[in-house]
Amino acid sequence: MGGCVNKMENIGVFRIIFRIALGIVILGGAFLLIRIFAFPLLGLFSSREARPEITHGEFPFRVEYELDGEIHIIEDILIVEFRGFVFSAGSMTRERSWKSHLASRENNNANTSILFEGTENLVFFPGSAGYYMEEFHGNTLTGRPHVSLDFTTRRYLLEDASELLAEYGITLVSWEISEPIVNNFGD
Repeated sequence: MGGCVNKMENIGVFRIIFRIALGIVILGGAFLLIRIFAFPLLGLFSSREARPEITHGEFPFRVEYELDGEIHIIEDILIVEFRGFVFSAGSMTRERSWKSHLASRENNNANTSILFEGTENLVFFPGSAGYYMEEFHGNTLTGRPHVSLDFTTRRYLLEDASELLAEYGITLVSWEISEPIVNNFGD
């Protein structure tokens, strides 16, 4: 009879564990549904960001550098367009969304980074759409035109990149980068 009681106790414990696990799964599913359906609805009621006065911009840039006694030129136009508004679950507000692409790239993909010719992992980033359209007031390094190693590490503004470039035998000859515009956001 004692073995029967132990079995009953074990079954009771397993039922409790099962119910707790089931509750966690149900709550997790409910959270996902809220995230999928409710957050976009919150965007309808959140504070409205003003549409920018200037919604399109073209920003030419030119970087000239020397590598192994040869002059190389990175030259293109960064094209920036206002895409509308998106709801940010992080800030719980509607935010302006921008798209940028290089004029020389037919497929207009979002990657605007350009590899320095003669290197495998040294990249020039001409700047972000938000930087040029005056969306980011902090002018963070990642949004401004810069040079980086492997897209993510060791980022430097062009004027501060001479040491990194020298590691690859590159000497920066000159650069011409467009300035950000002065945009009006209804402030």
